[in-house]
Amino acid sequence: MNRRLLYEITMKAYSFDWDDNILHMDTMVNMEKKEGDNWTPVKLSTSEYAELKEDPSYRYPNNNIRDAFIDFDNDDIFLQNVEDSIKKRNFAPSFNDFKEALIGARSISIITARPQSPETLKKGVKMIIDNSFNEEEIGNMVENIEDNYDFTGQLDEIIEKYIESNYYYPVSFKEREVDVTKEKGIALDDFVKKTIHAFEKMDKDKYNKISVGFSDDDVDNIKEVVKKIDEVMSKLYPDVEFFIYDTSEKGKNKVIVHTT
Repeated sequence: MNRRLLYEITMKAYSFDWDDNILHMDTMVNMEKKEGDNWTPVKLSTSEYAELKEDPSYRYPNNNIRDAFIDFDNDDIFLQNVEDSIKKRNFAPSFNDFKEALIGARSISIITARPQSPETLKKGVKMIIDNSFNEEEIGNMVENIEDNYDFTGQLDEIIEKYIESNYYYPVSFKEREVDVTKEKGIALDDFVKKTIHAFEKMDKDKYNKISVGFSDDDVDNIKEVVKKIDEVMSKLYPDVEFFIYDTSEKGKNKVIVHTT
């Protein structure tokens, strides 16, 4: 009898947006709000921006999106915001899932509109591990890393190698004026391809099935990814299960797009 009929062991991969999905950050978006005949400068949180960006009462300063996100360009501010969010326990809806994925040494990608470099995002992940994991969780993570990868070295070296092995897609890193929603869909497709490539090299006695989860707090991004999976990716990758998590309402709404 085919072993697949007896049991299924799933290789689980996860993709996470950063702001208001993993952490609520203090970095603000600079906008202008129409008040009467005048446009008044205002600062919006990233969650407020996601909700109001299409509202005609708001516009970008000088009609330039780069001016709106000027505070996001500073890597030091990003890392300080990560530290502050952890200290304040400003955890967003997918934080526990992100933490669980790290402890399980799963394949992970960060797909974010932030312009930070992949190297800076890796530092942010390391800060989360260093400042929110207890000794038992770190021990379990390292044990799972050793089970899933061929990494060797001291504890910190193994963790660094695991962080390095994951995937980081800051879609505004090199060019700010991009279609973030479209670029996130492209990034997810690339991550799925890399996940399948890794799966093909694995011992099928250990893993014989793939699932990919994606979480984001922006409704437009969720709609785009659901559409892309439904119309394109589910046909290109029929053996991959896709699970989408909409965190736009401060909670977590699970959307099963495609299962095998």
